[in-house]
Amino acid sequence: MKKRYLAASVLAWCCTALMSAHAADPAMIKARQKYFGKENVDPATGELPKDKVVFSWLSNSSFATSIEGRLIYLDTYVTRLEVQPGRTPVVVQDLVDMKPEAIFLGHGHSDHADNAAFIAAKTGATIYATEETCGAMQDDFKRMRTDPLVQNDARARFAADAQVRCRNVTSTDSTPGTEVIRITALEPAACVVAFRHLHSVAVPPDPDFPPTPVRIIVDPRDAALFPAGTSLTPPRSGTPAAGQMNLGTSGNSGPGGAAALFFHFVVRDGSNFTFAWHNSAGALKEGRGSGWNGTPEDGRRLVDLMSSLPYTDVQMGTASSGNFNNNGLRDLIMYQDALKPKVYIPNHITSGTATREASSMSVYAGYLKQLELMGRPRTEWPDIRWIVDPMDYAVPISFKTTDKAWEDPRKAERIRSFCN
Repeated sequence: MKKRYLAASVLAWCCTALMSAHAADPAMIKARQKYFGKENVDPATGELPKDKVVFSWLSNSSFATSIEGRLIYLDTYVTRLEVQPGRTPVVVQDLVDMKPEAIFLGHGHSDHADNAAFIAAKTGATIYATEETCGAMQDDFKRMRTDPLVQNDARARFAADAQVRCRNVTSTDSTPGTEVIRITALEPAACVVAFRHLHSVAVPPDPDFPPTPVRIIVDPRDAALFPAGTSLTPPRSGTPAAGQMNLGTSGNSGPGGAAALFFHFVVRDGSNFTFAWHNSAGALKEGRGSGWNGTPEDGRRLVDLMSSLPYTDVQMGTASSGNFNNNGLRDLIMYQDALKPKVYIPNHITSGTATREASSMSVYAGYLKQLELMGRPRTEWPDIRWIVDPMDYAVPISFKTTDKAWEDPRKAERIRSFCN
């Protein structure tokens, strides 16, 4: 296993200058207040709290995240990207107006990386992704640069000097868990460690862990009440002109689309609050993932690596799996066995699951049942903070980084190992 460092694309003083340049931007202040709450945004400058980590769900695996005042996105896909706020509140202009400084992509599939190149070109945010996904980001930018629907739109068009900066976190076709990368983009506020892991994949049923017996019950009256072709979700709001723009990613079909990254964040001060974010979970027991036909040794390497990280306070991990029909949420729980988080916030809730936008509570029931089937005593369960479409969009989830609940004297040695 080799470790290396990925330096920030701009110096810390540049970030301060960038914030000053945005200080009087009313659109930025309004957008940040919409997603992080007025209580967390300075009404004069738009600055975010220096003593908190705040997450705001954008749908699926995407979160706007403030880390002691530093604003980043974890994925940029939005399941129901409205033209104007409607059934869901998220519009792409909000994601531009908030002015993130960085975008972290878990992998290149469209339900994670859509909108990323557009937002980066409009804001100057640096993308952190696999080498494969960074290639797709440049292809996306070149396509949009010549797309008349984008460039003839007064708000969507790119500035003459626009570019997409994408930093390769891992190299093409690298072996999962062998490149452990320290990303310095958020220093001195936070240390970020990343490595390639396994994208979800179906493997044969595991006789040791039965799959979750969760079924969607269909009311027999549905056929009469809702004839074939009846839409059970309201249409997107407003004129669909902006929705016709292709802000998607070519990484969806590329060979590296499933090359997945695991990110772990350590806040430098206070109680060293930590969180992990991953938008997929592969078959650790078999060491296999989509695009990676590995061996149990690959899985053990990842388990050992996750177990050695600075103790994880909050895990934001996928609740969707391509392995669900065969093995339920076994793979997610194996990730949790390695991380042992104090708090669990699910992601991948509105895409990739059987009933998509309506699936959250059925997946929740399945998750709880899977914990029981795998013999995990309730005393070992994390504090579960479940999220549901559409009620929990743009609802700030705050953690005080000075809270003594996150203190753990064992963290210090591990932080030195990964972050110094």
